[in-house]
Amino acid sequence: MKAKAFLASVAVFIGGCSTNTNVSDSDLTSQNTSALCHALASSTDEQYRSRVAALLVRRGATVEKCTRLIQTDNAVATGIAVAGVAAAAGAAAKNGGGGYYVPRPQVYGAAWDQFYGPNYTLIWRCRDMATGHFVYDYYCAGTPMIDTTWPGWSA
Repeated sequence: MKAKAFLASVAVFIGGCSTNTNVSDSDLTSQNTSALCHALASSTDEQYRSRVAALLVRRGATVEKCTRLIQTDNAVATGIAVAGVAAAAGAAAKNGGGGYYVPRPQVYGAAWDQFYGPNYTLIWRCRDMATGHFVYDYYCAGTPMIDTTWPGWSA
């Protein structure tokens, strides 16, 4: 009964004709059930599909089994593709390419700024002279801590 239902569904799927019927029966029997299910789903050659469907019926395959096999193969292929993209992104990040990084500010001149912080503690910080933004203190390394550039409170 399942074989008749399978053949009936094959007849519904058959559409279009092609003249490529050069695949021998030994080539078909050497393929696994999953490959035959994919061939049945993707081929437009009516004669080829009939031969594949007959072989699948002999192997006891049903429409449900073919559908599950194709879905499983597609899920595995998607998983492999996602893992490949993740591995490539990880390799690129490890090698310095790609990935997210915080760009260092372009500093063309920096000067020390002394100001009062919380509880009136004196703080020395390095500022970019072009923008006035705080930058890493190593930009001011080697220069004397004299606050003559920035107006405001000084000690």
